[in-house]
Amino acid sequence: VLCAMAPRPSRRAAATKPKKAKVSAAKAPKATKVAKATKAKAPKAKATKATKKAQATKAKTTKAKATRAERAAGAAKAVTKSAAKARTVVPTPAQKALLAELQAVVINLDGRMDRWLACEKKLHSKVPGLRVDRLSATDGRVAAIETNLVTGSWHTRQLATYCPWYKPVGLKMSGGERGCAHSHLRCWELAQKLRKPLVVFEDDAVPLPGFVPQLAAAWKEAAGRYDIIFLTSKDRFTPKKIPGCKAIVSPAFAWTTVGYIVTPAGANKLLTMLPVDQPVDNFLAIAICEGRLKACSMRPSVVRQANTWNVGSDVPHSDDVAHW
Repeated sequence: VLCAMAPRPSRRAAATKPKKAKVSAAKAPKATKVAKATKAKAPKAKATKATKKAQATKAKTTKAKATRAERAAGAAKAVTKSAAKARTVVPTPAQKALLAELQAVVINLDGRMDRWLACEKKLHSKVPGLRVDRLSATDGRVAAIETNLVTGSWHTRQLATYCPWYKPVGLKMSGGERGCAHSHLRCWELAQKLRKPLVVFEDDAVPLPGFVPQLAAAWKEAAGRYDIIFLTSKDRFTPKKIPGCKAIVSPAFAWTTVGYIVTPAGANKLLTMLPVDQPVDNFLAIAICEGRLKACSMRPSVVRQANTWNVGSDVPHSDDVAHW
């Protein structure tokens, strides 16, 4: 009876519970969406911070690069200005007097006017005040050169005495070697005729910075004691110091004719030694070693060859086959 009398749940109450469950079920997806949205916003915020940081870093790097570029440009400008100032050579009155006392020639083949123009331009820039003329070189390939002036063949016997890497052998001088020797011989004749020191350049000569003051110092130290002053200290061996001198040294075996000064007295001596019986650089070096010619070399050098030895040369060397 009690069971029969127990109150039954109302339809409204019964319907409320499922409804609440439905609401909870409906709210669950909404919460999930919010969670997902929050989760999505967090990486985005982090990404935005990282992007801003990267942009700031990039901006700083770009600014730093620009600053470095500006500094480099400023330094380059300063170097260019300094170089331009260094290129402007203004001889002192004493140096001007020395340059006026000298005369220069550049030995140049008629077919290589490009070399003459390049050499002349450099000399006028680095040695202003020095009179420079062109001497049309003897082309030994076509010119008839008398053998009492320059022989047609030579022997390495003398050369091997001083340079043991050569074997004694007889050789025929190349047309270029004969023409080169004859061209220098004509320079000696010109110095004798002018009765004044003559500066002789080959057309691949490149004057170096400091040419004028170094030449003035060497000229003062030489004091008229030498027949030849080489403008470079290039040597097959080691030049020796000259007591009391800083700008000149005594050559052991001078190894170039790219630039030198020959005095009238030196020219007279050389012309009495004819014929030139070997390549002219060896001829001069051996005459010096044997004491027939007095010479000194400038140190530091004030001239160099445009290219290293035997590179871009118009003169084939016959002694290439005479090495051991």
